[in-house]
Order: sequence, then C-alpha cells, then structure tokens
Amino acid sequence: MSGHIPINNLQNKGMYKDTINIALAGNPNVGKSVIFNQLTGLSQTIGNWPGKTVERMEGHLDFLGYRFNIVDLPGIYSLSTYSLEEIVSREYIVSDDVDVIINVVDASNLERNLFFTFQLLELEVPLIIAINQMDILRKRNMEIDFKELENIFKLPVLPVVAVHGTGVHQLLKKAIEMVVFQHPQPIYNGKTRDEYDHHSHNYNRKESIQDKVKENNAVKNNFKFPDLSKVLSFGKEVESLISKLIMEINDNQLSSALIKYPPRFLAIKLLENDDEIKKIFKNDEIIKSADEFRNQLEDFHGEGVHTIISSEIYNKIHVITDEALVIKPHKGKKKVRFGDILDHLTTHSILGYFILVAVLFGIYFFTFSLGNFFAGLLDDAFIVLSDLIYVNLSAENVLVKIFWDGGVGGLFGAVGGVLVYVIPFFLIIEILQDSGYLPRAAFLMDRVMHLLGVHGKTIIPMILGFGCNVPACAGCRIMETEREKKISVALTSLVPCAATMTVVLGLVGRYLGFYWILILFLINFVVIYLVGRILNKTLPGQCTELIMEMHEYRIPNYPVIFKQTWNRTKEFIFKAMPIIVILGIALEILLIFNALEPINIILSPITVFWLGLPTITGVFLIYGILRKELTLVLLSILANSLNLSLLELVTPIQMITFSLVSMLYIPCFATIIIIAKQTNWKYAIQISLLEIGLALFIGGIINFGFIIFTSF
Repeated sequence: MSGHIPINNLQNKGMYKDTINIALAGNPNVGKSVIFNQLTGLSQTIGNWPGKTVERMEGHLDFLGYRFNIVDLPGIYSLSTYSLEEIVSREYIVSDDVDVIINVVDASNLERNLFFTFQLLELEVPLIIAINQMDILRKRNMEIDFKELENIFKLPVLPVVAVHGTGVHQLLKKAIEMVVFQHPQPIYNGKTRDEYDHHSHNYNRKESIQDKVKENNAVKNNFKFPDLSKVLSFGKEVESLISKLIMEINDNQLSSALIKYPPRFLAIKLLENDDEIKKIFKNDEIIKSADEFRNQLEDFHGEGVHTIISSEIYNKIHVITDEALVIKPHKGKKKVRFGDILDHLTTHSILGYFILVAVLFGIYFFTFSLGNFFAGLLDDAFIVLSDLIYVNLSAENVLVKIFWDGGVGGLFGAVGGVLVYVIPFFLIIEILQDSGYLPRAAFLMDRVMHLLGVHGKTIIPMILGFGCNVPACAGCRIMETEREKKISVALTSLVPCAATMTVVLGLVGRYLGFYWILILFLINFVVIYLVGRILNKTLPGQCTELIMEMHEYRIPNYPVIFKQTWNRTKEFIFKAMPIIVILGIALEILLIFNALEPINIILSPITVFWLGLPTITGVFLIYGILRKELTLVLLSILANSLNLSLLELVTPIQMITFSLVSMLYIPCFATIIIIAKQTNWKYAIQISLLEIGLALFIGGIINFGFIIFTSF
C-alpha cells in the first residue's frame, strides 16, 4: 500500500517522521508474538540486546506509506528490575528509540494484565492499549466497554483478536495518528533550553526538571500525556509520601539517566527500593528520605512496600473493571465445554501426571522418529557422495580429507545430526505453547523442579535431552530469566542423550546386565540433583516462582507456529552450523598430522592411573566430544583389529567407569555451542569444566573403590 493517510489532529508544523518505531509490551502469553508475526511476517531478526543475553525480536513492515520498526519486548509482569528482561524492557520503553508503546492485554485476564498497564502509565509514554483475545472473552458471555476504558485512560484502547488478524492493522493506523512532528529542542519562555540555561542561572528548577522529563518522554513526538492524576493517585498515606519525594526530586539536579523517567515513577521506585534507580541517583539525601518513608508505610500498614503499592494499584483496577467489564446473562443451561474438561484432566493431581508422561513420550517419539528418518536419508546420501568423491579424487587426498571429510562432513553432521531434530522439537513445543498445554505441564512439575533451583518449565527440555542434548539445550530458551536459563542448560546437558545411551547399552547392558544400567542412571540423576543444588546456591538471585497465564485451550494458529519455528531454527543455521563446519575441518587437520596420538600419553595419568582405563581411551574420549557413540565404535574397531572381544579388551569395572565418564563429561561440541548461544562462552566453558571434573572425580572414586574392595 502506498501514500500517506491523512492525519487530522496534527497541530504543529515541522518535518514529518516517516519511520515509526513501535514496541510491543505486555505479560507473557498475551499474544504479543502473534501480533508481531501478523505484522512482520518473515521480515524479522533475532539477536540479543546490546550488552545483555536477553533475546531481542525485531521486525519491519511498510504500511500506508510509512516504515514501521517493531520490537517485541520480553514478556514481563512488572517494570521492577528483578530480571534482565525487566531491565531491558524498562530501559527501552523510556529511550529515544521508540515512538509508541502498544501494550497488549489479555481480555480474559483483564485485572492481572492491567497491573502492567498502570506501570506503563506512570512512565508517561505514548501508549496504545490493545485488548487481545476478545473472542475468548465473548465465549464467556462477557464484553468490554471500550468507550468507557478510553474515557478512563484518555488513551486509545482497541479490541484485537490476534490469531485471526482482527484489529491488528488498526493498531498501526492509531500509531500513525499519535506520531506527530518532532522538535530538536523544546521552547522555554521563547528560548531553547540551552539558551535559557545559559542566560539564567536562577530559573525555576522544578519547571526545568518537568520540562526535561517531557522532552525525553513525550514531546519527542509532540504527544501530550493526558492528566491521569485521579486514575493513578493512591490512598492518602501513600500519596502524601510520594508527593514529598516528588518535591525533593524536582528540587535536585537529575542525571541524564534519570531525566528519562517522570518524577512520580522515580518516587514510586525509590519507595519500592529499586536497585537500578538507586544506582543512578547521585543525591543520597533523597535515598535516605525514601528509606524513611518506606519504613513509615510498612510500620503503618504492617506489610511490605511492594504489597502496599500492589494493593493500591489493584484497588484502582478493580474499580475500572467493574465499570468497563460487562457480563451478559446466560441463556438457557450453561454448557460444559470440552476445553474445561481437558483443563481439569491435564491439571489433575493424579491423571495429570499420566497425561504428562504420555505427552512427553509423544514429543520424544515425534522428534526422534522424524529426525531419525531424515538423518538416515542424509547419512545414506553422504555415503553415496563420498564414494563418488573417493573414486574420482582418492580418499587419501589431503584436500579431500580437509574439505570433504572435515568441511562437508561437518555440514552433513550438523544437518543430519542436529537440525533434523531441532526443527521438529521447536515445532511441537510451539504447538504445545500455542494450544495451552505447556503451562499446565510446567504447573504439574513445578514443585519437583524447585528442588533443582528452577521452576516446572525445565522438565520439557530435560526430557528431550534423553534424545539429544542439542535441541534440548536450545529449548531452554523458554525460561524467562537468565539465571533459570543457565541452570536449565546445565541440568539438561547432564541428561544422557541417545548417543550416550548407545555406549551404556552397548557396553554395560550387553555384557553386565540391566541392573548395572539402573545403577549408572541412578548415579547420573544424583549428579544432576547435586549440580542443580550447587548452581542454585552459587548463581546470584533466587529461584523465581512459576507465574504463567493458563489461558484456555485453543486450536493452534499454524501459520504463526511455522513462523515461530523458523525464527527459532534460523539462529542455529546461521550461527551454530558455521562453527561446527570449522571445527570439523580443524579436527581433520589434527588427524592428518597425527596430532592426537601424543594426547594419549599426556592423558595417561588421568585415564590409566586415576580411571584405570586402557591408554588408547584418551583419544576415544576426545572423539566422543564430536559424537558420544564414537567412543564405543572406536573400542569395537580396536577390539576387532586385535581379534579380541570387548570383554577381553576391557574389564567389567573398566566398562562401568568408561560408560559413567562418557555419561557425565562434557556433551558434544554442538551442545557446547548451543549452551554458549543460550548464555555465553564463559558460562559454557565453566559448565564444561564442572562436568569434566565431576566425571573424573566419580570415575576415579569408582576405580579406587573397586581396587580397595577387591584387595580385602
């Protein structure tokens, strides 16, 4: 579409702004991502916020002659700073990089969602409120009086059904109307601020601070924030202390970092003891006043300040919903819906766990059945192509070894060994998320997973780890906070994958029996528990409670699901796969120059003395970093070349030690790369060293324990 739409409410003359920057903000699971995908399609980029490990989703579109840059902010419940997601969201909302905030609200959870809306109102930013999932609300025989909400908030409030695209483009039209002409500098009594500050050192400081705030928050788009003093004002005791703090803030010089925030927002955050705000406040007297006022409030109410402020906000919200939410009478007998029955079954204290096991098995079966099928096709294709290359160019050709075996072989390994599992995993996770089951599974496992320092969501990628650690660790991105993501990837990387189970079954299972397999798995799970406890104690922060909106079950929106699956997959394609190919080439070069043989000698104090293994296993364990099953394959090849059976080559205790070390030491390179992408390289290396240390420690204990036991 082309041509500008007429904007009738522009009152100032100046240069028109053709590019409009929009941020989508709201709680998790309110439909922000659906709106984002509806608007931007495939024109999306995924990266991290500058200097942060929090994911940044950005997309672009052209609409009615305007260029829109849209950022999908992380789903958060408040503008406090308990997590990186909350910090980056708050900083971006008040920055000069955004023109309009679209606050997406779930109509079926109106009171809960409006809490975040109230905090956005305190920031005095250009705001559009999008009430999503109106179809679900109407199924409940309820309606919202949008005119009443607009009268209350004095801001645009629009109905949206994002999954069907209803009302989505109306949000853009409203954003265009709100974006007016910009001024390089606001005017103070006929002069620019710089001129006014230079010629008058005795200007009214309160007026200057307020003007600076308006310049940074609203005047940038000539958006005049409405007077919501009646809507936002709290009870007498709280409001009087906020007013006193505002006066102190206005009477003091603010840093550039603080000017972005309105005085009222700063006052409330100081009362709430917000660490990020306190860090950038230069005046200790204001902080002391805030501490004193906070103590007064808590002594008066007998509760913490966060509870007091939250109660004040929810009291306001309750009044608003009473006025704006219309409940229609039911006609006839109320029908029992299938979604309600399904909800009851999947959250049942007994049946829910049986259903969870079935669903997890279904995820495992779907992911690895589909993945194994395509992996087999790719393996066969690589063998056929390799035969052609070897016949025409010779298998001993150095360039063939480096670029075909190493480079192309690494590419086929990345696609056939990882990508074919990553895509179906993300697809099924998106379906479970969009349908509404994932929050219920997390709810069931929440109490158990809290023992490991994370909440219930972690159980999904951990179960998938039994198939492959790579898509499982990639799936840890569903965790909300950086701390929980770090713990989740560490625990998931310790889950024995299918390749590791091949080693265990091929050695211990085949020669020693089923009970020894159970003992190895028991040791593995104890290690997972201990690592979870260690990380829970050492990583800064606390285990957060599981807060998830359990929206009603619904039919998944497959176009959106396919887009989300592609967005999650392309990061691996463009970032992880090139590294895997480079590592394949590097390893092949080491093999050509026989650089791995000396490693056996170097590692012999560990492999031979400490673990009690044959000398050659040092190289085998290194090969296992590429694929764990290579360790068993190489042992079998060595045994065949010596005309021995595996039981003759390695003793039973060596089988147990070798298998246990293979289970516990670092997973494959691809998993390490994914851990680094989910967190950072420093943490990936730390986890690798921790797991190597645990594997060697436990393996040595078993070896020497056996020696001591048999010596008696």
